[in-house]
Amino acid sequence: MASDSVHLPLITILHHSIIFLLLFKLPSCLSSNPTYSNCANLISCGQIRNIGFPFWGGNRPRECGHPLMELICENEISYITINDVKYQVLDANPDSHTLKITRQDYSIDLCQPNQASTSLNTQLYVYDSPYNNLSLSYGCTPSEFLPPNYIPCNRTSGETVYSQFGSLSPVSCKTSVVVPVPLSLQEIDSFFQVYRAIKEGFVVRWIIGVEECDKCEKSGGECGFEGPSQQTICYCRDVPCPNFSPDDTKAFPGTSDIG
Repeated sequence: MASDSVHLPLITILHHSIIFLLLFKLPSCLSSNPTYSNCANLISCGQIRNIGFPFWGGNRPRECGHPLMELICENEISYITINDVKYQVLDANPDSHTLKITRQDYSIDLCQPNQASTSLNTQLYVYDSPYNNLSLSYGCTPSEFLPPNYIPCNRTSGETVYSQFGSLSPVSCKTSVVVPVPLSLQEIDSFFQVYRAIKEGFVVRWIIGVEECDKCEKSGGECGFEGPSQQTICYCRDVPCPNFSPDDTKAFPGTSDIG
């Protein structure tokens, strides 16, 4: 009898301890997915506000956006690199999935570009409105076959840049860079007019993962990308998101010049 009076409380204590431990562990199973929380963060930099998927950067980790779509904030100015060309982001509209961008190199100096033509990764972006192709050619040898579209770059050295609509480089030039310009540009022999047109920028629309992300957000999740497969993934608070089945299509980098 004495033995029962000793062991019964121990059994009761052990029983209660097991229940306590199960209840203590339960919240860790139901706690929020940290990736879900991180991907709920939006990017804001200067005039660019509240930008999320498919971009990452700042307080949005890499897994929250496409690997090639990092937004970088420098001195409250947003930049993005597309096909090795750095662009300043002038405007961003998540509702229409558009960015207005301008080449960072030409915003500094019309005569010292990085020698890469403007091109888009067509798996990620498309042009949102029509533009003209403008070729700026450097190291040209003046000839009677070229119209007088020379823009002075350096009056001291006599350096010039030759401008023409289209994307073909004159054979008498060392290199040419193709940039999109508004259809309103007419005076391509004017340094100021060409510089202002390029500075105005152009609008691109991102197309990667748009439909999949819409499904994800409607199911209560946050969008991201899954590793090397570059496939849209849906991060949920606690459990796999219901009603989300991303398309089997996977995005792979592609390149297309203006045209």
